[in-house]
Amino acid sequence: MRILRSLSFGIGLAAMSLALGQSQSALAANAELRGEAMQAGFGRLAFTFDEPVTTRARVSNGVLVVGFSQPVKVDPSRISRELPAYVSLARVDPDGRGLRFALAKTYRANLLEAGDRAFIDLLPENWVGQLPGLPPEVLAELTKRLRLAESRARDTARAPAPEPKPLGFRSVRLPTLDRLMFNAPAEAQLTPRLDNGQLTLAFDQPLQLEAGKIRSLLPAGFTLESTGNEGGGTELVFSVPKERELRSFREDHGWTVDLAHPAAATALTLSALEAGTAAPRSQPAAAPQAAAAQPKTTPASAAATPATPLAAPAAPAAPAPVAAPAAVDPAPRDIIVSSVANGDGGRLDFRFSRPTGAAAFAEPGLVTLVFDTRDTLDPDRLKGLLPALIRDVTVTREAKVTVLRLRTRSQQITRLSDDGASWSLSFGEKLGKPASALAPRRETDERGQTVVAVPVPGMTGVHWLENRDGGAPMAVATALGPTRAVSKPYRFVEFGLPQTAHGIAVSALADDVMVRASTDAVEIARNGGLVVSLDADKPNEPEKKATDSAAAPLLDAQRWSSLRTDDVRARTQELLRDVADASRGRKSEARLALARFLVANEMLPEAAGPLNALLADDPAMRGNREALFLKGVIATQMHRHAEALKAFDAGPIKEEAEIGLWRALVEQRLGRNAPALAGFRRAETTLDGYPPDLQAQFRPAMARAALAMQDTLVAERQIAHLAELSASLVPAEDLALLQAMLDDASGRPEAALNGYRALFEAVSRPVAAEAQLRAVKLARAEKRPELSVDEAAARLETVSAIWRGGEIEIEALAELGRIYAQQQRWRDAFQVARRANENFPDHPATRLLHDETAQRFEALFSDPDIEKLPRLEALALFYDFKEFLPVGRRGDEITRLLADRLVELDLLDQAGDILHYQMEKRLNGAARSTVAARLAMIRLMNRRPAEALQALVSTRLAELPGDVKRARLLLEAKALSDLSRTDQALDLLEGESGPEVDRLHADILWNGRRWREAGEALERILGESWRGEAPLGDGERGDAMRAAIAYAMSDEALSLDRLRTKFAGKMAQSPDARLFAFVTGASRASAADIREVARSAAGSDTMQDFLKAYRKRYPAFSSAVRDKPQADDADAPPPPRPGQG
Repeated sequence: MRILRSLSFGIGLAAMSLALGQSQSALAANAELRGEAMQAGFGRLAFTFDEPVTTRARVSNGVLVVGFSQPVKVDPSRISRELPAYVSLARVDPDGRGLRFALAKTYRANLLEAGDRAFIDLLPENWVGQLPGLPPEVLAELTKRLRLAESRARDTARAPAPEPKPLGFRSVRLPTLDRLMFNAPAEAQLTPRLDNGQLTLAFDQPLQLEAGKIRSLLPAGFTLESTGNEGGGTELVFSVPKERELRSFREDHGWTVDLAHPAAATALTLSALEAGTAAPRSQPAAAPQAAAAQPKTTPASAAATPATPLAAPAAPAAPAPVAAPAAVDPAPRDIIVSSVANGDGGRLDFRFSRPTGAAAFAEPGLVTLVFDTRDTLDPDRLKGLLPALIRDVTVTREAKVTVLRLRTRSQQITRLSDDGASWSLSFGEKLGKPASALAPRRETDERGQTVVAVPVPGMTGVHWLENRDGGAPMAVATALGPTRAVSKPYRFVEFGLPQTAHGIAVSALADDVMVRASTDAVEIARNGGLVVSLDADKPNEPEKKATDSAAAPLLDAQRWSSLRTDDVRARTQELLRDVADASRGRKSEARLALARFLVANEMLPEAAGPLNALLADDPAMRGNREALFLKGVIATQMHRHAEALKAFDAGPIKEEAEIGLWRALVEQRLGRNAPALAGFRRAETTLDGYPPDLQAQFRPAMARAALAMQDTLVAERQIAHLAELSASLVPAEDLALLQAMLDDASGRPEAALNGYRALFEAVSRPVAAEAQLRAVKLARAEKRPELSVDEAAARLETVSAIWRGGEIEIEALAELGRIYAQQQRWRDAFQVARRANENFPDHPATRLLHDETAQRFEALFSDPDIEKLPRLEALALFYDFKEFLPVGRRGDEITRLLADRLVELDLLDQAGDILHYQMEKRLNGAARSTVAARLAMIRLMNRRPAEALQALVSTRLAELPGDVKRARLLLEAKALSDLSRTDQALDLLEGESGPEVDRLHADILWNGRRWREAGEALERILGESWRGEAPLGDGERGDAMRAAIAYAMSDEALSLDRLRTKFAGKMAQSPDARLFAFVTGASRASAADIREVARSAAGSDTMQDFLKAYRKRYPAFSSAVRDKPQADDADAPPPPRPGQG
């Protein structure tokens, strides 16, 4: 019935409100209940509600059951006193949706509803004649309401039609879509339709619109074909680019219609599976809020924070500008625009209601202005201004900025100047104020990574703009006046800084470039650091080089060599005595001499003591070049990389080429080969003058950085220098390894492989380990037959066992994991990835290996060939390596498949635990409710109906797809039945139909021991199967037996006779013939014996039949179903009749 479905819907609403922290009473209606014994010989229950409530009533087994369409607060305690001859007891259902009255005798119920009132008459069974009607006063009230409604309808018909409300319009072009925004009345509803490039928008009420204004504001490629106000609505028809995807949604100000670009065809990825489609790779990645932003994320949710707001190149949603928080803007106003012509030049003035951040930059034939404001700029006000200079004007709203693009007729010098709350764009050389210069500088962030900073006083935010010509996206930093501009273009490897008239523009050349707005500065960064050489980031480079050449070397080779001695202890004691005896004025110099000596003799921890003491005690020494240099050298030689980079960043020495040499050594050890190579090359002359023992440290690092950057000429030059050094400084095995690496990078795989093989048994374990690793990687990359897959795996297993730590181990683990996966040694592959996660959690190679392993995990458990993997082995892999379960939709699907396997293995507890974890920890919304249905099915199979019911009740939602809602209803009814709440289970099924409902209805009656009704329900399921010649199937024979048992248990002799007449012939041909004949036998001499046999069979399990019917109807919301255990002998005779031995 419709009322019962409304009841279920109300229960879902109540559950949702409880989840939101609301009390049930807050949603319940209030009602007053009175009872009265009428003179006509019947009792009347009168309900008065404070809001309309649908009521239903029925009598069942001497109980009057009253149901409501929503929870109702009512007090029935006095009914038994007001109607003692009719009602003996009254109770309210726990959910407030019903009342139950125990009747003093048998009565009939007659329900009368009248608006917010309802009357239930309790009539004697022998009542004849017309049924009682509504009380006269109620009829009079209804008549009065009807007349009032008719009067209002007539007044409404006479009233003139209201004027149509206005329909506003604006549009935005975003990187992945075009957005049409309509300012419509709050009550207006929109029906959009897109068909082969024709977009039809139908509003359900007449609206005033300006077709000309809409046409002028449409994005390029869009055309307004027609408009009309007919049939009480408004229709707009647009011609739009084909193959667009349509979606629309309601906002506070009206309706928004998005026409998304078609997704590019790409390889299917895990993230795309989660989103339901392949993710386009054509858009650069966006940076999230965190400072360590990952590539290919969406900045739509990136909030502006004062410390580290980030922006990223582009995204599939509107890029959010990033700026320090400011006061909330007042209501937006119009921007006043005016112009002044002056000979060959001119000026455009933009007057704002408040000081506004701006940026401006020019390209050939195009000038772009960006205003950080909520104020509106009408494009019509720009038309016709300076026609001799400006050919075309485009105004768009992108995120939180207004972008003005002016296409000029010729190349013009442009300047942007401020005047209070106004900005002026000047064309030509005569107008405008000069601008202060902005210049980038190289810095190191808190993680020791290279960034570029551009000071921008008065900055208001960073905003990403799409490139309309399909080029690289651009980040723009807007700022308040006075005017500050980048006076000349800067070009770096990953980004460029074009020349600007005001503010900063950053053109991203790499996908993961990040632009941060810090305090009065723009920071450009990238994961792993930027590739910015020291000689490329300063505009005053000639002065800096002159300074470098004039500065004395920090490490003099001759002096350094003279400090070396075999009797370090004696010389150290002399220097210590000198420190102790030194006067206060000479104390620092003595400590510095001691530190210098200890560093030269590689006693680094000992050198740190006096050096730190002199820096702490003598403020003057904190600017001493040598002291700061030695501090960095000590940290470098002790492999304290962050500390070394911080020391080398000290102001007095940070720009020196020699410091860049030592910084490059640290960068190379950290795997930042690009900045390391730049530092090495800049200081290569300095390195040539270093002592041989230090050259033996630096040149291998420089060679490795060059090989990593494919600069084989530099690498070859360094290897040649190393060959000239003493063998005691550069072991032959180390040199041979570098030569093999050079052959590898130079495209000589055979020579490289031979060089690596010769080092497999090298005395130096690091050399042997790296040679085997590189040989395996080369052989696999080149598909060389000299090294089989088995040998490669054995080599890497040896490397991972004998060498721990550093790049060698993590690279060996990554390659070994790939080989194991190729060999389908899944447990070994997952174990290797876990070891990498544990030992190198923050290493980029570990993150890549983890992603690859997660993809293998997904492929393994979603591949149809998974059936070839033994079930127990597959389950063991899942349980042992759940950390590689993909997130999102694919992970949930794998979990479901594993749960089905557990059910098939009769491991119901484990299957339920998996789905319960998925429901509680990974899902929400409709997906959670769907998985809850699977979980409930498993709990029912496991004889845990209370837990099944809890899973369903805790995941109720008001809005669910119809098939999901119906499937959950059937499971809830089954759970209630198994909890012996038969009436509630039957109430849920009222109004539902279908084979699975009929089966469940019979099952509920059977479990409730309502034998006669259960027999009739089973007989209805059998239908006409007793006709014809076809034998009964197994399920039909079981239904016939259960129907016979039900009738026997309820002493329904006539029903047994009817059943026997129908099915005796076909049951006689079945294995159940003797038992059916015994239960339905005509002899009543042993009726008690018949019932005893029937009672022993009354526990027959109907669960499997219900679950199979349910799974057949709802496969998408079902788990696997266990097969019933087969009897050892299906043809075994039934138990003998009592008394037959």
